[in-house]
Amino acid sequence: MLVFDELKKNDPQLRLVAMVLAAGLCILVAGLWWVQVVSSREYQEHLDTQAYRSVRVPAARGKILDREGRVLAENQPSYNLSLFLDDLQKKISDAYSQLLKQAHETQKQALAVREKQLGRSLTKTERKLFALSDARLQQLQAKARFAVANNITAQISQKLQQPLSLDQKSFERAYETRLALPYPILPNMNTEQIARFEENFPGGLGVNLDLQSTRTYPNGTTAAHLLGYVLRDDSSKLGEDSYFDYYLPDYRGVVGVEAGFDSQLRGQAGEESLLVNSQGFRQSKNIWSQPEPGHNVVLTIDLDIQRVAEQAILDNQKSSDARAAVVVMDVHSGDVLAMVSSPAINPVYMSNNPAYLSDPKLQPQINRATYGNYAPGSIFKPIVGLAALENGLNPNEIYDVQPDPAEPNKGCIYVGQRKIRDTVTPGAYNFQHAIAQSSNSYFIFNGLRTGIQKIVALAEKFHFGDTSGLPTRQESRGIFPSLKQVKSSDWRDGDSANICFGQGDLAVTPMQIAVAYSAIANGGTVLWPRLVERIEPQDPASGEAATNFPSGVVRDKIGVSARSLKILRDAMLTETENPEGSGYPAFHQEGSTLNIRVCGKTGTAQVQNENNQVISHNYWFASFAPYENPKYAVVVMVQSESPGSGGIVCAPIAHDIYAEILKKENTTTTPRMLAEAN
Repeated sequence: MLVFDELKKNDPQLRLVAMVLAAGLCILVAGLWWVQVVSSREYQEHLDTQAYRSVRVPAARGKILDREGRVLAENQPSYNLSLFLDDLQKKISDAYSQLLKQAHETQKQALAVREKQLGRSLTKTERKLFALSDARLQQLQAKARFAVANNITAQISQKLQQPLSLDQKSFERAYETRLALPYPILPNMNTEQIARFEENFPGGLGVNLDLQSTRTYPNGTTAAHLLGYVLRDDSSKLGEDSYFDYYLPDYRGVVGVEAGFDSQLRGQAGEESLLVNSQGFRQSKNIWSQPEPGHNVVLTIDLDIQRVAEQAILDNQKSSDARAAVVVMDVHSGDVLAMVSSPAINPVYMSNNPAYLSDPKLQPQINRATYGNYAPGSIFKPIVGLAALENGLNPNEIYDVQPDPAEPNKGCIYVGQRKIRDTVTPGAYNFQHAIAQSSNSYFIFNGLRTGIQKIVALAEKFHFGDTSGLPTRQESRGIFPSLKQVKSSDWRDGDSANICFGQGDLAVTPMQIAVAYSAIANGGTVLWPRLVERIEPQDPASGEAATNFPSGVVRDKIGVSARSLKILRDAMLTETENPEGSGYPAFHQEGSTLNIRVCGKTGTAQVQNENNQVISHNYWFASFAPYENPKYAVVVMVQSESPGSGGIVCAPIAHDIYAEILKKENTTTTPRMLAEAN
């Protein structure tokens, strides 16, 4: 009432203010009435013809780095030239109107012709037969949109001087299912193509550059088997929403480190929300959650040693198709410093062509270092020798290798009625001489005398016939008889004899041999091989702590005496330092002598087909160095049909690897010594 009392006063200014407020209130009420009553149907129609679509936005995949932080796998921006179909609505509508107009003209002409034939006007029912059906209208719409897209593609092809074509089926599928997303017409554009496009098409064409991330491997095929590769996989993963309307391109690891640490590398996808109209065209976009980048995986691999190992295979085998494997391991930490499988693969090509390289002979997709099963031959003799030494063998005791009646300059041994040939000349052999010359007869005789059960029990301590726990999905258990098998009535002395010189029911991976020889080198400790040093965030400033994987994790103890290990090491040293040793030539050629003493063992195992015909050989050189204080184990395996031996085929490869190790040690030691001196 106080307000009305004031208005009754004869105050012009107060009356003016009251009139303005009253007018504003009336306008507000009228606007609300218009929105709520008059326009309600229009807004309801908009709601009925619009909908939200969720889009999975992949995160940036983490890098894979070597132990010194050098990049082995990373992401690279890829520019695709894409049609943005929602920008083509008017052009498609105009093209459809033109086609519809032509269709109506054709319809009228057909009606006129029919009426002329009948000499009368058509009835309403008869006219319906000439009407454009829904199917025909849909065909005209499809024809219109493809014509527009194809015309734009042709213009771009001409300006870029790049042959481009539009697949109608693929285009229609994208239009029906992914209308709100870009449709790529030229993927992976180079810089010249990008420059030409920017120069000739400033905008308004409905085409633009679409940035995507692709997986790249800057060192080409280096460590490719170890790294693995990725394949296209846009699906949700654990911890994400299980359903999206659209999925932007993403990848998953298939094998190797890419697969073993896929969840860490892949990160957490984000989500966008697209508002689309009734035709499916995009109206607006909202970001609901940002993608969280994946973590970097830091390996124990040394890129320099890895490269030299791969090059050494190529230099010594003179072929990129050589079937070979190399493992280099730190004998005290279990760190895998290099892992090579040949022939090499191209991980980028594998990602785009999953059926790539299916040659049954080369089998380049197999990681020979961890997945291939190979008869070890003579490199298994040190295990047999350790078992014999631990069970009373006198290393100085002489065993006389008997001559082979069919080849008197070579030895042999009889197990029952079976003759097993030897590669050494007949004569007297002690433990050291038998290791250096790799006498089959010596180790068969002393292995049988020791007993196969004791040999198998020791071999189980080395974990032959078991995996090494590597996170690469590329591991084989190998083949090794169990104690139960060798105790059975079906087991014969001939079977035991085969095991004693690395043949028969026995197959190993190069990684298993590297683990075993590391245990011989470090004093009897079997380590879990370590391939990944840590997992860390891509952004060091994020404050997130890295996940470290401990080194030197003990898996087992072989339980042999220091005396037996020293006897074996001394014998293995003669393999490379005694002129009679099969590994001697590789380490004592003119100009190639290394300042490191290597304990090694060569081996050759025959590979037979189902008809017991020799079709190829597995050549080996397994070693560790330096003799005085072993640090590194180097294992080399080569498959070949050509005649040879482990000393001729594999030892030169190991020589080159040790040379690189010494080079790196000298490079890192000298600055440290200078710093300490200052």
